[in-house]
Amino acid sequence: MENYSLLTTLGIGVFASFALFFLFYLGLKWNSKLAALVTILLVMGVYIPLAATHWAGVDVFAIHFAFFVMSGYGLGIITSHRSHRQRLEAKLGQTSTQPKKGWFHWAPAIIVVFFIVLATVDSIIITLANKGASSEFMARFLPAPRFTSSPVTSVFPGAVPHDFKEKYAQFNQHLDQLEVQRERGWQVLNGWQQTPRAGQAAVFSISVTDKAGQPVSGAQVEVRFLRPADKSKDKQFTLPESNLGTYGQSVQLDEPGSWTVVLRIQRGDEVHEVKGTTHVSALAG
Repeated sequence: MENYSLLTTLGIGVFASFALFFLFYLGLKWNSKLAALVTILLVMGVYIPLAATHWAGVDVFAIHFAFFVMSGYGLGIITSHRSHRQRLEAKLGQTSTQPKKGWFHWAPAIIVVFFIVLATVDSIIITLANKGASSEFMARFLPAPRFTSSPVTSVFPGAVPHDFKEKYAQFNQHLDQLEVQRERGWQVLNGWQQTPRAGQAAVFSISVTDKAGQPVSGAQVEVRFLRPADKSKDKQFTLPESNLGTYGQSVQLDEPGSWTVVLRIQRGDEVHEVKGTTHVSALAG
């Protein structure tokens, strides 16, 4: 279900809850509590297997669960209040000449509107967190990036971090790898040879030297450009060795803004990973 919009799946589920409830309550003349209970069980009976086979995360499951349950429960409360008032009026002998009061009170109406707004906002936030923001969304709702005329620089300040919290052995192995890299002392310098602009090719070239300052030649170098806002835009390139210890090629990135750069340098059994950040300018108009 991660391939569908949250607003779509929530809307379908809430609509189904309303349709089933009124089918049971008005069509089959069930009492409101039974209609609400059966509605919740049917909707969740369909949603839970779908969520289990198309798992999109606990947050997505929680918001669906809450709104599907609250839809049936809320309808049950509102209609039970109406039924109770009708029975009370009949018991007191209230005549039909008296003006009828609206059975949907303003208080539950405010609650319904609040939950609709909450569902919309939460759905947008979760969708952006899972899938990132499109270029059209950023252009419409986010301020334009401020580009400077300062020289382009690329820095690689540290080793690549990995998340091994759930696997203690792998975490220890990662710590050992970091220590090996520190002792190895390889240095990675340079980067873009000219200002990178979105949609235009630019040369990305690095120099790799060892602890003694000698070029590291004969290595296999891969570079990944990761788009923080949209992982579907990520790019990966292999950098061939052009000169002794120098690796590079022409690279084109399609979106302006900040990118995370991850370099993997391997020579034999020696593996060196570093990461950095870079900035791509918008195409000049």
